[in-house]
Amino acid sequence: MQEKPESQNTTRLRALSPDEVELVPAGNLAREDMTEFQSWLDRAMQGGHRTIALNFKEVTSISSLAIGKILHFKKTCDEMGRRLVIRNCGDQMLQLLKMIKFDALIEIEP
Repeated sequence: MQEKPESQNTTRLRALSPDEVELVPAGNLAREDMTEFQSWLDRAMQGGHRTIALNFKEVTSISSLAIGKILHFKKTCDEMGRRLVIRNCGDQMLQLLKMIKFDALIEIEP
């Protein structure tokens, strides 16, 4: 009998300055990981930082559900006067985000 693989997603949260916090998810942002990912987004929001950065340097793939969560989070950030930015996307991830015109909705830094 084959065991179900454990979640590939791990996330870290770190303050970069008094005004900026960075959320660093890793692995596959898939349907199975959305409760955990939402929890990390909520923690990032609670800190009161003006800028919340999603560092995608360790993200290998992303589901449409995760994209929806990020868009909803962007709306919440806008309503609270906060800035959301995505940074450090790999070439394939950046190409995907541009293909779906995500860069027109959320700032993406190199």
